[in-house]
Amino acid sequence: MAKKKIKDFKTMKVEDLKAELIANRKVLFESNFKHKMGQLKESHTLKETRKNIARIKTEINGKNGS
Repeated sequence: MAKKKIKDFKTMKVEDLKAELIANRKVLFESNFKHKMGQLKESHTLKETRKNIARIKTEINGKNGS
């Protein structure tokens, strides 16, 4: 999964952000499961995915507030 920048999230609509949030949560769940089973080779993706989820949630809250 390619790392997205903050400006990529700023240009997206709220519906698209919510879809992206669901996809990232699914990836995080699967990655956590693989990590606990010892099958995940790139453990840095866990941190990146958590940060992307936080970025998306921040943008959603910013757009809903204004």
